[in-house]
Amino acid sequence: MPKYYKVYDTKETLYVTVDDGGAVILKDQAGRKVFLSKYQAKLMKFGVENLLKSLFKDSDSKDVHVEELAEPPKVEK
Repeated sequence: MPKYYKVYDTKETLYVTVDDGGAVILKDQAGRKVFLSKYQAKLMKFGVENLLKSLFKDSDSKDVHVEELAEPPKVEK
């Protein structure tokens, strides 16, 4: 069963769907989508945690929230 998440701060919202096979779909408020295979998502996680960590140390990311959703989000264009 896929899992749905809403990742947001005061300026932007991103919807994340993780399917049973580990693939990830990212969708922004404008309806643009990015599809990542399980392997691509794993590389992305590694890259963000290890290579880009310094970019987010002193940023305004303290107000970012992650919320699990019970059903797929309704994104309007």
